[in-house]
Amino acid sequence: MRLTVALVQHRAYDVDHSQEGLANTLALVDQAARSKPDLIVLPECSYPGYYLGLGGDPRQNVLGWRDALSRFRMIAQRHGVYICVGLAEAQGDKLYNSAFLIDRNGTLVGTARKTFLWHFDRRWFSRGDEFRVFQTDIGNIGMIVCADGRLPEISRVLALKGAEIIIDPTNWVTSGRDAGSLRNPQVDCMIPARAVENGVWYFCANKVGRETDTVVYCGQSIGVSPTGEIVVKGSPDREEIILIEADVRREHRTQAMNLRKECFHESFSLLDRPNEDVPLAKVLRDPVVPGKETGMVGVVQLDRDISLKEYLESGSYLAERLCEQGASLVILPDSACAAVRDSLSLIRNAFAPIARRFNAYIALTAGRNQAALVLGPLDFGERAFTLSSDLLEVGALRVGFMRGKEGLVPEVARSLFLRGADVIAWLGDLGTGHERSIALTRAMENRVYVAFANCSSRDERNSLIASPDGRILAETFPGTKQGILAQASAAVSRVKQVVWGTDVYRDRLPELYKEISSAEVLI
Repeated sequence: MRLTVALVQHRAYDVDHSQEGLANTLALVDQAARSKPDLIVLPECSYPGYYLGLGGDPRQNVLGWRDALSRFRMIAQRHGVYICVGLAEAQGDKLYNSAFLIDRNGTLVGTARKTFLWHFDRRWFSRGDEFRVFQTDIGNIGMIVCADGRLPEISRVLALKGAEIIIDPTNWVTSGRDAGSLRNPQVDCMIPARAVENGVWYFCANKVGRETDTVVYCGQSIGVSPTGEIVVKGSPDREEIILIEADVRREHRTQAMNLRKECFHESFSLLDRPNEDVPLAKVLRDPVVPGKETGMVGVVQLDRDISLKEYLESGSYLAERLCEQGASLVILPDSACAAVRDSLSLIRNAFAPIARRFNAYIALTAGRNQAALVLGPLDFGERAFTLSSDLLEVGALRVGFMRGKEGLVPEVARSLFLRGADVIAWLGDLGTGHERSIALTRAMENRVYVAFANCSSRDERNSLIASPDGRILAETFPGTKQGILAQASAAVSRVKQVVWGTDVYRDRLPELYKEISSAEVLI
């Protein structure tokens, strides 16, 4: 099905100018409707504003929300268009940060309430308690609100329930000295990663400007295809209407769900277990001494088309150099030549002496085993690591392993996170073009280090080490034989708070994730 979608990127208004803001926003919706779109998407808290704390009682600032919703419904009916708008909602004694979907007749189709509250949200908003998919004549639609895109479970549950489209009214915040070059990680990598891992379209509308002179929005409303391509992107600093033509088909979602089924593992059941009952709970209670729980992590990049002989020579050379430079863990890519018959003994002979000499651990692939093989110090020997294995302890660092396309399935990294991994070692030979976005997303959504060892090729693929806050600590040049090194700290990876008021571990709602523990998918 082909759809035309209009993203309304409007200016931010303080709540004490909410009526002026509403009038301006309604005028923009009227303008967008003249292009005859099937769907119009507006930002989070388009009315009365995002920062409800001005003027004392936040509830006083939300009194007009029903009237605002009615006015959007009238526009939807007048123009025969679907509208999704973010509004602050009052129900009983609670306030919610909500998205409302309105159909062509002006009828309210459904509501989604933000569950992953961001920063000061919790000062006035309560969390939502369900994830619903709405069947419409333009497709099966799920809705998230802003920071909901940061947790992999939320979009995943919607996709498992049949969503083909995920709409995201958002208030992506940022800071910077130049309004024309503002950034936000959800734009840069997280939403494209969500689109790829779930095989669905994302339509995200953001604001521009400031509220209360302390909250800055980065604009850049985006439409992202199921292949992770940002098809359209708004400016970072201008009020505008962005149009996108989208071809909504089920095949990409089917491919994503098939990959999930291929990688499905019993450890996914950790995702719907109460937070206090997962191994990470104990890990976070253990004391950590800053400065005494660090380790150097190395990544080796080799060409994907080399012979086993060259793999052994180049790989062992680079591994040895990294160990000389202090690496306690070295990760090699998932090289096809390492899987040839009788390769295991040759690989062991090349790398095991290095691991023993430097009292280090070297992770690689060998033979036809699907596990990551780790060669270590003399008293460790060698071990194969899968999702069923315990984590590898390298000093104070706890390391989990994923291989190849497992990295594209968020439940794999998530299960390692819930088992207490500080570092996720990703051994790959991937050239989809989205590995960088996915590696950074895995780091940020779990607040862990991600060390991605990829094979080089003629394309732009490369290898990298990412920090828990999504910074690239080290990366290779594309198309090279190269080793890189970065320091990892358990004191950093065990801080699961992203910002005051928002924690990627404690703010999970496992009781809403039951679909994730099942291999079944609603097609």
